[in-house]
Amino acid sequence: MRELDIQIIELAKELIRIPTINPPGNEYLTKEVVVKALKDLGAKIRIYGEERRPNILGEIGEGKPVIGILAHMDVVPPGEGWDTHPFQPVIKEGRLYGRGAVDNKGPFASAWGAVKRLLLKNKKIKGKIILGAVADEERGSEKGVKLLLNEGFKADFCFIPDGGKMDEAIIGEKGMLWVVLKSYGKSAHGSEPEKGINAIWKLIDALKKIEKISFPSHNPFFTSSTLNLGEIKGGDSPNMVASYAEATIDIRYPPPFTKEEILNTLSSHLPEGEFKLEVINETSPHFIDPNSVWVKKFKETFEEANIDLKLRTMGGNTVAKLLVEKGIPSFSHSPEDISCAHQANESVSVKNLILCSKLWATFLEKIVG
Repeated sequence: MRELDIQIIELAKELIRIPTINPPGNEYLTKEVVVKALKDLGAKIRIYGEERRPNILGEIGEGKPVIGILAHMDVVPPGEGWDTHPFQPVIKEGRLYGRGAVDNKGPFASAWGAVKRLLLKNKKIKGKIILGAVADEERGSEKGVKLLLNEGFKADFCFIPDGGKMDEAIIGEKGMLWVVLKSYGKSAHGSEPEKGINAIWKLIDALKKIEKISFPSHNPFFTSSTLNLGEIKGGDSPNMVASYAEATIDIRYPPPFTKEEILNTLSSHLPEGEFKLEVINETSPHFIDPNSVWVKKFKETFEEANIDLKLRTMGGNTVAKLLVEKGIPSFSHSPEDISCAHQANESVSVKNLILCSKLWATFLEKIVG
């Protein structure tokens, strides 16, 4: 390996060693490592947010265009089933293991390496790159990208090294609705159920009808909607007729459908006045034009490297969605080849970390080189 390749892997390992489990996050533990890495790029450092939940941005260059690259420093809990210690990174058979290896500390190291490669080749760039290590992505980004946007963060385009795979770029994401369906009945003694109205049975009947609802995609990049019954609660005791029950449904839907259309369709399948619907989490679908200059240059970079990059969408949500909703075109790509984020033995190919740094550097050069 060349010296820069080694530095990329060492940076990834150094970040993995820091247990930034969210909650509580404690991303401040990465501050020293991140600031040192950004200063090595000659970046101007700006820090936003709470002291223990910092969002660290390194600005390189000046003028237009402004390109943002945002990776997150928080990780999910390690869970059980690891063959190695989740916060003691090891390399086995060409893969780097540890919590955050692919989600999202390894990709941050690749992005850092991409900017370093660009600067080694171009002492002065035509525009500005903002390389960021942000907080709270795993829990909704209230203290992360949402905070940055509220603070006035702007860019002409953002690249998110989180989502997609080595041969897939994510140019759109489905909308998400978490809907609580509330069922009401009348309590009675469990030995005389005929004297009550069982909210649980009512809920079960309603869920059977809702299960069949689908919102078909009219965009070739999107699949039709999905519906997941994730939680169900109800009743107070086995010897009572349940007077209340609720179910939480996770709906992922393609454009051009809207939240209002989804809720109206759900309501049309329910008896009037017997149920209530409450939205507890929501995002809108988004889609980036595959013919935009950003996507075209990214795909061109991979074609030149003889890699068949596919443009896809997904049902999961990344911070790209938050940026697009604020008018900042954004898409995602990752060194991931095996789906293992949020799982035991999370890992990433060392070869892919280095390859991404080279490909992303070429992409950046096409824009600001």
